[in-house]
Amino acid sequence: MKYSPEFFGKAFSKERLGGVAYFNFCADGETMLVKDIDKYIKAVIEQGHYVELISNMTVTKMVDRFLEWDKELLKHIEFKGSFHYLEFKEKGLLNTYADNINRVWKAGASVSVEITPSDELIPLLDEVKIFSMKKFGALPHITIARDDRTKDIDYLTNLSMEEYDKVWSEFESGLWNFKRSIFKVKRKEFCYAGLWSLYINFYTGATKPCYCGEYMDNFYENIGEPYKFRPIGKCLMPHCFNGHMLLGYGLIPELETPEYATMRDRVKDDGSHWIKEDLLRFMTTKLKDSRDEINGVLKFYYRSKTIADDIFSNTKQRIKRLLKR
Repeated sequence: MKYSPEFFGKAFSKERLGGVAYFNFCADGETMLVKDIDKYIKAVIEQGHYVELISNMTVTKMVDRFLEWDKELLKHIEFKGSFHYLEFKEKGLLNTYADNINRVWKAGASVSVEITPSDELIPLLDEVKIFSMKKFGALPHITIARDDRTKDIDYLTNLSMEEYDKVWSEFESGLWNFKRSIFKVKRKEFCYAGLWSLYINFYTGATKPCYCGEYMDNFYENIGEPYKFRPIGKCLMPHCFNGHMLLGYGLIPELETPEYATMRDRVKDDGSHWIKEDLLRFMTTKLKDSRDEINGVLKFYYRSKTIADDIFSNTKQRIKRLLKR
């Protein structure tokens, strides 16, 4: 990280953001290998923010550092445990992964177990299910593997869609069900990414509305002033491939979606939840319910669009009349 945890915390203060936010920390490699990542996350959680940390949960030394926190802070973090079954089995890390997850639950934090489906894993799915029920009390959630090399961001599988869905829907994952419903669906509604969400390079501060969109500015400039959010409006991507979070929290308010909690939580066979109560409550909220200023922005947008359309229409009519002359 380029800046100190203290600077980082100030940059993401509630005053600057306009309230409590939900952070997703994800590195290009294993997130827990980022030096002092626990201190950066603590700097925002101490202010009341909530955090999701993407990790393969095998960096035990860093897990230990998180578990030294006060229990009240741990209530605000969820570890998204990437379950790389094939790699863990090959390297003898299956029990390390499972033990760290159970230690986190015991300490009072939340964990969601998630598999990115691959064709190579299919022959071992019975093993995966048995191991998961024994160690996690429920089956893992299933996301979708995507091929970023393709123009339309296609599925990353050699199976037909019928076969693909048949295999992975057996896990009865709310994450899988919702992502399948929006994958490859072009979003044409007005999107509030940039007003309600940001995609930030935590090292440089470079900021975009979400995964798509043009560079907005550097988030680390003028950190003593409220950040100037502005909505992207029109999505530029073929589809919202990470809509489970973005649409789940409601970046398109009129789009009916399940709450983000359904994409992360599971009820174990003993009746307990993967996601703890405080965080679960937060994950069931929608942005439109807490950011009322959007109504003014929405009305302004539609009013501006109407005015622009009227001007354009009137101009066309005048040109037609002139041409007739």
